[in-house]
Amino acid sequence: MPRVQAVAAASPSERVASVPDVCALSGRHALNLGLALVVFAFVPGALLGLPLFGDGAYYFFKVALDGVPLVPNLRVGAVLPQIPALAASWLIEDARLLRHIFSFAYGGLPAASLLLCWLVARKRAPELVLLPLLFMVANQINFSAVSELLVSLYLAWPFVLLAALAPHRRPTWMYGAALAPLLLVLHPLNFALAGLLSLVAVSREGTGGPSRRIWVRLALAFGVSALLRLVWTLIGANDYERSVTEPDSVARYLLPDTLSQGVLLTWVVVLALLVALRLVVGEGRRGGVERLLWPGFLLLPIVGILVAADILAGEGIKLKAALTFPIALLLMGLAVAIAGRPSAVADARGIRLLGRLVLVGALTVTLIATAKSAAWWTATRGLMNATASAETTCLPFGPEEPYALQWPWMAIIDDWATPMNALVFRAPWAIPLLLPGEGCRRLEQTGQARLSTWIRRPAAQLEATFGPLRSIGSP
Repeated sequence: MPRVQAVAAASPSERVASVPDVCALSGRHALNLGLALVVFAFVPGALLGLPLFGDGAYYFFKVALDGVPLVPNLRVGAVLPQIPALAASWLIEDARLLRHIFSFAYGGLPAASLLLCWLVARKRAPELVLLPLLFMVANQINFSAVSELLVSLYLAWPFVLLAALAPHRRPTWMYGAALAPLLLVLHPLNFALAGLLSLVAVSREGTGGPSRRIWVRLALAFGVSALLRLVWTLIGANDYERSVTEPDSVARYLLPDTLSQGVLLTWVVVLALLVALRLVVGEGRRGGVERLLWPGFLLLPIVGILVAADILAGEGIKLKAALTFPIALLLMGLAVAIAGRPSAVADARGIRLLGRLVLVGALTVTLIATAKSAAWWTATRGLMNATASAETTCLPFGPEEPYALQWPWMAIIDDWATPMNALVFRAPWAIPLLLPGEGCRRLEQTGQARLSTWIRRPAAQLEATFGPLRSIGSP
């Protein structure tokens, strides 16, 4: 019997039952498309070397040139994402290929974190994936790929959902046992994150069964990690870390640089609260929250376009606005608090709504990530042209030099790490070194390239790693 006739011949109840299957399928397609968008949003940036923005250039420089990882400020955990590039550096000498390995290792961290969250939540409480997705939206205002604070959050999100949704599973316990000591050696502010995870573990003690004792131990492990990290932060912080706490630096460290970024962070918090509210209110009032939730999510891409426009104009570009850290802690707390509620999206209608929300959030991530990649591509091409076209053996670098880097859209590359990026993003023929201050004079006298006040290397070593240089007689 043809499909149309079969549906017409079915009873009314059978016809009603057949509709949700189609809706659920479309909702899950939207979910899958949204998650795929998030993953591929990071691919252009990794291909173009965006993780080498700012501090990332020095991290890569150490791996490529010296064959050793960078351990900034005794943050030993920072070595983990460098391992793929470090291992490759012992086997290959192609700096460009090594750059891709380094970039994909760091660029893949947030995408891998979100995918792990989805694998944990998809059968138990799929709606909870909205909270790490909203964090990822907020995190797009940050440009640092190598920040140990952000790496800590990427690692913590899967554990939060595992603890909330699978407290009796062995992988959950193993993940927590590995994460607790790692947080101690990643970032000074991790005392707050470890403290929150200790509270999460305490909340899991009441789940009963033989796992109670394990959760007591995990709560103790995270609590000890939080206490030790707090003591270390208070008495062991170095000059750089203490400078961030000075009154004139706190606001600059915490807050975003543009109004559009501030609006984005605020709206992410509002949407997270709406998501939580939708899951805790009764069935009768849930529809009212949904009428706010869907149009609220639709505003995200609009704000994302404004953020992207600022980035392309050279505005709001900074390593990180640390305000995303307390926002992440808030969203993690919400995830645990609402995880025990009955699923509000188990039916086809709920899955369809969830798919749309995930797709809109993923679109926002893609918009901003694409703008960051486009800005970086423009800037690295400009840097390449500045060095390739200079008719000198050494090019001075300063607040107004080279002139080609002074345009607003070049702001993303014009910082202390520019001399290192000039070596990485370069023309294939011989180029001059780009050196700050008295670097060109010292290069001529000593053959040493001073890329910053604390980074000095023989020009011959730089040439052997990154390609021919005019400063040592290359044609």
